[in-house]
Amino acid sequence: MHGKHQESEPYEVEWEIWVENRLGIHARPAAQIMNLAAQFDATLILEKDGLQANTRELLALLALDCPQGTRLVIKASGAEAWQAAQALAGLFARKFGET
Repeated sequence: MHGKHQESEPYEVEWEIWVENRLGIHARPAAQIMNLAAQFDATLILEKDGLQANTRELLALLALDCPQGTRLVIKASGAEAWQAAQALAGLFARKFGET
C-alpha cells in the first residue's frame, strides 16, 4: 500500500466475489451487508450482470436476486474504499455465519 494518494488516483476498488452460503443473499445477510457498509467512509456497490445495488439499501440488495453461486463485483469508492471492500469480501468469505 502506498502512502498518500495523488488526486489523479481515485479511491476506487473493484473486486470479484462469489455468493457461497447455501441460501444466498436473503434478508439476514443483506442486513449484515448494510451494517458493515455503514461503518466505513465509502460508497459500496454490489454489481451483478450490470445491475447495481447500493449496500446501504435493503430492497436494492434483495432485488439483485443472488442465490448460491452468484458472481458479484464489489465497487468501492471513497476515503475508506479499500478497507470497506476488504471487510465486505471477508463477510462473503465467512458465508455470513451460515453454511
